[in-house]
Amino acid sequence: MSVTIKPGLSGTGSITADSLAGPGPIAYNSALYDSSNAKRAEITDYIRMRLGDGIVDVELEKEHYEMAIKQALLKYRQRSANAVEESYAFLDLLPETQEYILPDEIMSVRQVFRRGIGSGVGNTATQFEPFSSGFLNTYMLVAGRVGGLLNFELFADYQKLAMVMFGGYITYTFNPVTKKITLTRKIPNAGHTTARLAALTSSGLTAGSTITITTSTPYMADVGDTIIISDCPDHGYTGMYPILTRNDTHTVFTVEAGKTLTHTAITGFDLSKTTVYSNTVDQFAEGVLLWIYNKKPDQMLFNDPYAFPWLQEYAYSFAKRILGEARSKFNQIAGPQGGASLNGDALKTEAAAEMEDLEKQLINNIEGNMPMTWVTG
Repeated sequence: MSVTIKPGLSGTGSITADSLAGPGPIAYNSALYDSSNAKRAEITDYIRMRLGDGIVDVELEKEHYEMAIKQALLKYRQRSANAVEESYAFLDLLPETQEYILPDEIMSVRQVFRRGIGSGVGNTATQFEPFSSGFLNTYMLVAGRVGGLLNFELFADYQKLAMVMFGGYITYTFNPVTKKITLTRKIPNAGHTTARLAALTSSGLTAGSTITITTSTPYMADVGDTIIISDCPDHGYTGMYPILTRNDTHTVFTVEAGKTLTHTAITGFDLSKTTVYSNTVDQFAEGVLLWIYNKKPDQMLFNDPYAFPWLQEYAYSFAKRILGEARSKFNQIAGPQGGASLNGDALKTEAAAEMEDLEKQLINNIEGNMPMTWVTG
């Protein structure tokens, strides 16, 4: 079964949010759910039948039903914590960059975690932390020794204090409207990221031949960027080149040879010594973990067995209110034997009471809402 992944995730599963730009990450299998249009049609039929359409004339148009469903979703997203889901996402930070635009699906950022206690930079465990190593050696790797829960608690508290003191936590501000997260520190450049080579070939041995660089993983250089080949056993390949072409997956690049070559292909062990990198491509300085709350898609809410009945009832009450507003403009329709009286005021009164009761259900978590961790209003 194929899984639909929204564009905006890198090959490592990180958010591809560049500085003040970028799409981003909700991944779910839409084939497991009824479509959003099908559920909207189901709610529309429910409203029509409840209002007696087919028995009496219901004056609502398609736009009125759509508005009622839209208002139900808006109210649910405003008041219910069940409209979001707690999750985690990786964000690759750029050197000397503080501001990033996160995806529209992210409603709030609760915390930003780094990989270490904060004294080092980079995505690998380059820093040696002696207290952590001593704890691991004494209480976990040595057979027959047990440190006890007190020692573990003291060590965990030490780690938290060290992270607070030495930058293990990154403080930030997040604007839920613009989706801009501003970090209160800049991460320095950890150096150039080299491309992992799969092949290095040339169309000929003379200057002007086309050199083809094939990487085993995507390398985000583009046409016009400068790419550098170094430590190649055939010195003719070593040098700095503007990229002429690239494929759609960023794994095959072509450049023009500037010198005479000795080999048309560099392979095997010799290739492992050759590095390729670019001075003109933004390289990630550090990867961080975001503790976030994502907005659930409409389709997911419509298929929620607890949220859907609430949405259905609120849309029905809102549609009843619209119908009541229209009918209350005329108290009576002229006709034989005194005409007919309209129930506009009664519909508005019933709708107001029903909507008030439904909003109380959100407070009491009746629609599957979790106890609130935040309150709006």
